[in-house]
Amino acid sequence: MTREELERQQKDPRNRKWGIFYYCQADPRVIVPKRYPWMGWTINAARPVAIPVLLLLLAILVGPLLLATALGAGDGIMLAIGVTDLAVVCLICAHLSAHTE
Repeated sequence: MTREELERQQKDPRNRKWGIFYYCQADPRVIVPKRYPWMGWTINAARPVAIPVLLLLLAILVGPLLLATALGAGDGIMLAIGVTDLAVVCLICAHLSAHTE
């Protein structure tokens, strides 16, 4: 699909379930920008790998923080881990939302 076709699919209100969830079988991306891109990304629920990808992203966010908490890390370390986790998840989302094949 061309970028214009993807944008047209993304803006089509028929590809939203209950006005919240993006569900488009024609869109090959697992993660897509939200209707208003400044708000971040959302999962394309029509893709079979959507749930595993969502669980992986949550594990990337929460796992290191839980491990650091269990090891007794200080507040500065926890902040650094949280910022790094968030940056990694944002980079993964940006890559997956741009990947069209």
